[in-house]
Amino acid sequence: MRRIAILAEGAFSWHSGKTATGVIRYGHDPVVAVIDSTRAGQDVSQALNADMGRGIPVVKDIHEALTYQPDTLLIGIAPMGGALPEPWRWQLLVAIEAGLNLVSGLHFFLSEDEELRAAAARRGVTIWDVRRPSETKRVGMFRPHRPGSHTVLAVGSDCAAGKMTVALELEREARARGLSSAFLATGQTGILIAGSGLPADRVISDFIAGETEHLVLELTREHDWVFVEGQGALNHPGYSPVTLGLIHGAMPEAMIFCHHAGATTIDGLEHATFPDLNRLIRLNEEMVNILPQKRLSKVVGLALVTIGLSDEEALEAISRIENETGLPATDVWRFGASKLMDALVEHFAE
Repeated sequence: MRRIAILAEGAFSWHSGKTATGVIRYGHDPVVAVIDSTRAGQDVSQALNADMGRGIPVVKDIHEALTYQPDTLLIGIAPMGGALPEPWRWQLLVAIEAGLNLVSGLHFFLSEDEELRAAAARRGVTIWDVRRPSETKRVGMFRPHRPGSHTVLAVGSDCAAGKMTVALELEREARARGLSSAFLATGQTGILIAGSGLPADRVISDFIAGETEHLVLELTREHDWVFVEGQGALNHPGYSPVTLGLIHGAMPEAMIFCHHAGATTIDGLEHATFPDLNRLIRLNEEMVNILPQKRLSKVVGLALVTIGLSDEEALEAISRIENETGLPATDVWRFGASKLMDALVEHFAE
């Protein structure tokens, strides 16, 4: 068991600190402190205005975090470009000197930074760069899944639209029902939570489908239900390649579509408006079904992100989406994943 302090200076929020919030909610290791001087003096539940992380203190810097006796410092952000904020460097060096191991999901590999690498070697601590891919180079071969297994992929309209959350919540719901299930992480936060997975956005594009296929086939041999974390969106001008690679690697028999309630444009790209949601749903279905299968893959439900809405407003947004698409919808964070799991069970029973 690690005792984790999370570094999220100036960025501890649902969006900017999604790695931090994901690890706090779903991780197996205790988080003892979060570093963000702009929210110091609060606890996690107060900083996020959420029923999560009650009693975990938000502190001003690594020196204060050390009083809670962590043994690991985790970088809690996943910024566009994946660079290490240079003003954070001194806190990493203090952590190393105090004997803490470092864990990072950045594209920037801490272990390749000469100053950090040398400091870690002197102190005898480890650096885990979560996004470092394996050396294998597999090409997708469209190999069939084990008969009787069910592979479900989370897709969506944008990045950070809840794809990891819905896959984790569905896997949790499946286990609660006594089903044999597994979660396949494809991003840095999911890997931190699961302990393994595929850093899809660091894999050479030729090999994303093949690496995904390999891991899915391994899991379907052992489990009846495999829930694959999605990445990006087919309609995203920056991240669509990784999405398509995951779709053709996972070849899901069913999908859950993820969307921010009320969103009309890609986050940060206000000129990139969303097409009609039904069109986006059909697009994801077509990208699977363009390859011949015994049965058509379908989006069987929607997972909405309703942060910032009251429960009443969230239920109204869910009802509107259900009327618009004719599919069951919910916010798995607020209301659980049972409605979507019911839809999946019904789909596979047909």
